[in-house]
Amino acid sequence: MAFRIIVGSLVLCVVTAPALAQSCGSTPIAPALPSVAEIAKKPPTESAAAKHDAFAEIKNWQADLKTYRACVTNLSKQDKQQLATVDKDKKPELFSHLREEASASDRGYNDSVNMEETVVNEFHAIQAAYCARKDVDKASCPK
Repeated sequence: MAFRIIVGSLVLCVVTAPALAQSCGSTPIAPALPSVAEIAKKPPTESAAAKHDAFAEIKNWQADLKTYRACVTNLSKQDKQQLATVDKDKKPELFSHLREEASASDRGYNDSVNMEETVVNEFHAIQAAYCARKDVDKASCPK
């Protein structure tokens, strides 16, 4: 029975691999950050830990974004290269399809950049709230 499960899993991987190669998946989910109010209300050590944890989560998320962006950039590039070789008068459906795929990849990239900017701005607000406190260690605050 276990052999059948393993063989079935391998067959499934071989069959679905080409489809997975055509997709980058969804944009990585942004980390949940504490609010400025939460940073202000927590005791100093908890506030410092929350700020540090937020920073670490953002860094991990940015690594996932880098991978995602490389994928969508590659897909867009491939679609645009194919688009250059397709005669839009002879194959209008293929031409339209490739143009839509390239646009979707570009939108995914741009949306991820906008999301990253929003998250980084939220972190900077958290950092400013932390650094504005009188009862915290300011060693991690920008000079």
